[in-house]
Amino acid sequence: MILGFVKRSLTRTALLTSSVAALSPLSALPTQEAPSTLPATFTDRPVFWIPDTGSGWIEFDQKSDIIVIPVVLNGHPTKAMIDTGFDQLVVSKTYADSHHLPLTPWAKPDSVGGPTQLYTTPSVTLDVGAIRTTKPGAVTVMDLSRLNAMGLADVEVVIGLPILGIFEWQVDQDHHRFRLLSSGSIPIPDGIPIRVGPNNSRLVTDVSINGQFVSPTMIDTGSDSEVSISPAVAERTRFKPQTDIASVGAGGVVVQPLGRLTDFTLGAYRVSDAYATVERANWWGAKEMRALIGMGMLRNYNVTVDLTVGRMLLEPRVLPSKPAYRSTSGIQGYTRNGRLSVAHVMSRSPAAAAKLKPGDEICSIDYKAVSKDLVEDYFAHAAPGNQTSADTLRWHIANRHIAQILLTAAIRHHRLW
Repeated sequence: MILGFVKRSLTRTALLTSSVAALSPLSALPTQEAPSTLPATFTDRPVFWIPDTGSGWIEFDQKSDIIVIPVVLNGHPTKAMIDTGFDQLVVSKTYADSHHLPLTPWAKPDSVGGPTQLYTTPSVTLDVGAIRTTKPGAVTVMDLSRLNAMGLADVEVVIGLPILGIFEWQVDQDHHRFRLLSSGSIPIPDGIPIRVGPNNSRLVTDVSINGQFVSPTMIDTGSDSEVSISPAVAERTRFKPQTDIASVGAGGVVVQPLGRLTDFTLGAYRVSDAYATVERANWWGAKEMRALIGMGMLRNYNVTVDLTVGRMLLEPRVLPSKPAYRSTSGIQGYTRNGRLSVAHVMSRSPAAAAKLKPGDEICSIDYKAVSKDLVEDYFAHAAPGNQTSADTLRWHIANRHIAQILLTAAIRHHRLW
């Protein structure tokens, strides 16, 4: 699932064919009745060749929780997002339009933020590391422009379960790299059980939240959330949100309740201080889904997934991940052209108390001109586990030009303080 906000997958040496058995559709997409005739996206997919060593290791950007890797699309180098929450192999409409690819509309399902128009285009090649396309095929095309809000403006491909579901794959967070392997290449005897979810859709497992068994829970590498739960699970687990947070999906922006879980268990791992949002479950692709685990949680582990075998292995990173950025001010936004643009003001926050509103622009912090590095440095100092606590940081930046304990900043529309 494409979700988040700036707070912010054979046999060896064989042809991977697009037969119904090997590449049958994992879903006809959420809240959308299957068309009487399946589009070419499902029936005429690309055919791939995988060498004995798989794709080889592919480096990804360590600054983002979302996994983005270099790929070659129709002979052109570009970037792809690894997204287990998507039942499609997707190309951006911007790329399709600029390269004059023929488009046929075929569905308009609900997604986070609203309905999203889907198209199919008939002849695409995609090379991932050493894996090569031997026969072009049809893929889904959709608008990916809202990924800009996640800092993923260059992503033109979303690699979903049609590929991830048939390969074994690994995310090595310690070395910031990803690879695809033939299923069964690395045994996972004691991994966490995983499976395809209801309606032959999504990658799912089971978890415990606040002492309650929650199933099915979707594993979504396209979400930067830690945990998301449905309203029914929030009620059953007595979840109490402390504020709210804005998230961006394929269909637009939504605001969701946000709070801390008292207990969260995934397999043998009990996670303390996990944060959760409350979401409408049908945004995840099926109304039967009860919860979601995103990269905000998985970023703390080296991950091996083999859906064919039905196992996922989580190994704690050798070097712990940096503390997640958390807004102590209540500002969500993005840095551009020397300004921190406020996109959302979290409820019951210092920013709300100071009467900030979406559209305001912060031009300086502590008398320093705004830059991406400066903003991230403030967030990092406020993150749990760092020597400078949120309270200390607030004290240092209080009593300046903004009321109470907000970031000291000059806030003006389109001009410096």
